[in-house]
Amino acid sequence: MRRTVAAAAGCLLISACTGGEERTSETAAPDITSSTAASTTTASTTTASTTTASTTTTVPLDQSLGPVAEPVRSSATERPIYFVLPDRFANGDPSNDTAGLDGDQLVHGFDPTNRAFHHGGDLIGLRERLPYLHDLGMRAIWITPPFTNRFVQGDGTVARSSSSYHGYWQIDWTRVDPHLGTEDDMHALVAAAHDLDMHVYFDIVVNHTGDVITYAEGSTVYHPQSARPYLDADGNEFDPAVLAGSDDFPPLDAATSFPYTPTFREPGDASVKAPDWLNDLTSYHNRGDSTFSGESDTLGDFYGLDDLFTEHPRVVAGMIEMYGDIIERYDIDGVRVDTMKHVNIEFWEEFAPAIRARAAALGKPDFLVFGEVYTTDPIAQSSYTNVGVSSTLDFGLDSAVRGYVTGGTGDAVRQAFDDDDWFTDADNNASMQVTFVGNHDMGRAGYVVATGSPGADDAELLARLRLVNDLLFLSRGIPVVYYGDEQGFTGTGGDQFARQDMFPSLTPDYIDDVSIGTTSSPADDNFDPTHPLYEHIAGLAALRREHAAFVTGAHVVHTTDGPVLAFSRIDRDERVEYVVLTNSDASSTETATIDVLSPDTTFRVLRGDPLGDVPGGIRSDGSGQLVLQLPPLSTAVLRADVPLAPPSDPPSITLVRPDDGAEIPTPRYRIEAEVGDRRFAEVTFAVAVDGGEPEVLGVDDAPPYRVYWDNSALPVGTVVEVVATVSDGSGALRSDVVSATVGER
Repeated sequence: MRRTVAAAAGCLLISACTGGEERTSETAAPDITSSTAASTTTASTTTASTTTASTTTTVPLDQSLGPVAEPVRSSATERPIYFVLPDRFANGDPSNDTAGLDGDQLVHGFDPTNRAFHHGGDLIGLRERLPYLHDLGMRAIWITPPFTNRFVQGDGTVARSSSSYHGYWQIDWTRVDPHLGTEDDMHALVAAAHDLDMHVYFDIVVNHTGDVITYAEGSTVYHPQSARPYLDADGNEFDPAVLAGSDDFPPLDAATSFPYTPTFREPGDASVKAPDWLNDLTSYHNRGDSTFSGESDTLGDFYGLDDLFTEHPRVVAGMIEMYGDIIERYDIDGVRVDTMKHVNIEFWEEFAPAIRARAAALGKPDFLVFGEVYTTDPIAQSSYTNVGVSSTLDFGLDSAVRGYVTGGTGDAVRQAFDDDDWFTDADNNASMQVTFVGNHDMGRAGYVVATGSPGADDAELLARLRLVNDLLFLSRGIPVVYYGDEQGFTGTGGDQFARQDMFPSLTPDYIDDVSIGTTSSPADDNFDPTHPLYEHIAGLAALRREHAAFVTGAHVVHTTDGPVLAFSRIDRDERVEYVVLTNSDASSTETATIDVLSPDTTFRVLRGDPLGDVPGGIRSDGSGQLVLQLPPLSTAVLRADVPLAPPSDPPSITLVRPDDGAEIPTPRYRIEAEVGDRRFAEVTFAVAVDGGEPEVLGVDDAPPYRVYWDNSALPVGTVVEVVATVSDGSGALRSDVVSATVGER
């Protein structure tokens, strides 16, 4: 039966009410900035160094309002990230260029004239340039995998071989790659970064190792399980997907358990990996090269690299121990996970919580685990944040912004923000998504705007790159700057064509590249703090540090048309509305008309020189409508003169999905509520199962108010009560409750 209940926070215990009846207490309720309410407690206190968790304790639903929690925020959101390939950044010690080996590039991997080989950058060079990054406003650095790799892979010729300059072919996790330096160099880098209040994130790989294993049959064609199932050591068939995460995994025999017979290319390869458990041939899938479809996405070798048997409990335990030790040994603050979607989800259910717990025990409660889930599908992406991963690289927003900054409408960007609710749960939300445009695989942001704006001159391309960074730094999420993008690097494509040297390059493929906003090229030293993009990014980073709303604030998207985008950011403690408006059109001034949350309020221009001097600021009318002229390729950032006034009337809330008595038909089910009118509000969603106490699903602080509930573990026929509770600063809370039944999904 549907129930709508109301109370002040000082009087949450009320008698049950039915039939849509509302009750209101005159006792003053906390405004939206309060972190607790009587009989409602959060699991942790919000500070600059801890994640605010949406866990609560409440009395049963028939006696109270639903639980009230805070939106999740992590201190990691305060730290813009600089993503760097150390080999291509700065060469501080030329003596390690060949990793201490004699011979040619096919032995040691060093050839600075060849884009496929090592160029000499190292940890000493990166440490020496940390002040350059700090002045840019970066407060975290993400470095590609730093441990010892198989130095060269290929067919034995220079033309058809490549070195491991990127770091993704690791074979020895117990020592730093000698091309980059020593253990002492790594410790010195991390310590120097911490001295500058910069965090260090390692790129980690659990999907595969460097290519050491070959198959006795001489083929690498993928064999599906339907044709050649796995066999245990006794010859019995089994499906690893069924046993993943369980203690019932059978013993395996390298000679008989796999569709291929794994062996080593050279006798010395049998012990080349470290830790030693990585040398066990039964720790790998041994099924042939992935076709990147169906089961091969997780069971196949990633371009021939040795694909780990991540369903196997020995592999899971080994990875947890190995990376836990790495966190402790190097004092790092987070990890970016390579090829996350190519590893079975059960692995992440164990690995992510385990290493975050290890980090927390070391005094790192906001240890960031963000993954590469290479898809724009928010359902697929959020399935990983739903099992303990902090966040993912936001490929959906990347794709949308690419289209927008090259002259498109704002529709795709608005849709990407609308998909944010997929990431809302009790531990995460889209504020922790790691945002970017362009990277080492897909090509640089400069390449995006140059190829997407044919015929554009340098001034236009520079304006479009400013627009890229405006959106990354001012919208929700943790922005990433790919090394060299602050110097206008463009490149001519993805992968090796987007991995230029910051120091003077000797690579013909890079020397001819044209950079945006400068007459310099990769043939020059490229650490120019006067480059217009460096200065622009530094200004945006400073704006984030000065105004908390751009880091912790709610992200409220406004309805606009054509090339105009607009959104507000509101910090729950400050309660001051900031408005960001952009125009992606290169030729026309656009009139932006939006409905802000601050009626009859003057907004001052924080950034937006194209607007010129606006005497007296820009004022919204009595209904909250604000009108602004946006010049071509411009961004305006406005700040309200006064905080939002507390609403004079209490809120109302209605659960519009599910209907009372509905049957839940999907394992990720949308729960949605409507707040009566336009106001700044937070809605806490919770579910009580079979009459138990409600557990928080998540808190949404921007309309439309939704969460996507993972109910896959509940049996058919389970009765649940869904409750949504709104807090808006008016001095009252409201809840709406409906009953539903879990159906066939």
